[in-house]
Amino acid sequence: MSTLNPELVDTAVDAAPRDYGHAPPPPDARVIAAPAGTPYHRLARTELHRWWRPLVATLVALVSWFLLQLNAGIGLGVAAGLTGVEPARTSGLLFADPLWDNAAVLIALALLIPGVLLAARLVQRRPAGSLSSVIGRLRWRWLAVCMAASAVAVVLLFNLIAVFTAVAGDVPWNAMFALPSSGWADWPTFLTAAVVLVALVPFQAAAEEYVFRGWIPQAFGCYLRTPWVGIIVAGALFALAHGLGTPWGFAELFLFSFVLGVLVLRTGGLEAAIALHVANNLFFFLFAATFVGGLSDSGSAAGSPWPVLAAGAIMWPLYGWVILRLATRFRIARTAPEPPRRLVKAPAAAA
Repeated sequence: MSTLNPELVDTAVDAAPRDYGHAPPPPDARVIAAPAGTPYHRLARTELHRWWRPLVATLVALVSWFLLQLNAGIGLGVAAGLTGVEPARTSGLLFADPLWDNAAVLIALALLIPGVLLAARLVQRRPAGSLSSVIGRLRWRWLAVCMAASAVAVVLLFNLIAVFTAVAGDVPWNAMFALPSSGWADWPTFLTAAVVLVALVPFQAAAEEYVFRGWIPQAFGCYLRTPWVGIIVAGALFALAHGLGTPWGFAELFLFSFVLGVLVLRTGGLEAAIALHVANNLFFFLFAATFVGGLSDSGSAAGSPWPVLAAGAIMWPLYGWVILRLATRFRIARTAPEPPRRLVKAPAAAA
């Protein structure tokens, strides 16, 4: 008889009972996980939850992020000085070299991950991995499946944008992402940028997922049973965090966030959201890097014109539908499984 993998399913069937006792968790446990059957957005509401913990934890996460950014900024400044990279002469930028400037932003955002993980572990006294999924960690095989689906989705999105742009005829192609029309970059420039982007973009995209699809919905889940308030608030904050641009850009970012929020809830983890965010950001960063000056003028998704929203309105729900079908096929856990039992020897029988 085959056994069920607790990484993939909600519960596992116990084998034949054995003559063992089960040690209960100590009353003064430093870290406690949510009970079995808890959905993703409620994983922060453990037995140790108090009304103030999510608020203090959020403050600790922000302070940790600031301190990590400060130290990373000092390190980047020293490295830039040693390699001859000049600071920016324009407000809002850090370095004159656009690749260095983008790398600094990507690193700063990536440092959100240790900030929220530390706050979850030290303040809320829950497993830091409960931000990743209902089983307490990223499910790497499931993440790989989602990455494959995401790659297809982003390529289709790009083609849909091209079709809507060609049909409309009123939006210049280079205006789609504020790209320059100065021609293609040379291979050494592109390959250097590609190495940096491939190394950093996955962490930046994952960090935004840990905050907007993980931390914020779980913070609301500490107080509310419904997940929708947290998902909607996170979607609005996600769109606003990209800046004020066009109504089309705001709507597309909100739709993107909402679909990913639903997927996190329905699949019990961040894997599907991280996969699509990484594939989307990496594709368009690399696309911008193919142009001379593309990384300095690539702008923000908040300023997208209407063809981007039209393409996203088709692709993001379609991606969600595909992921939910795959989650059913792979029997992905939606709620916290039973914790592994810690066995203790039964007392020896008297002679």
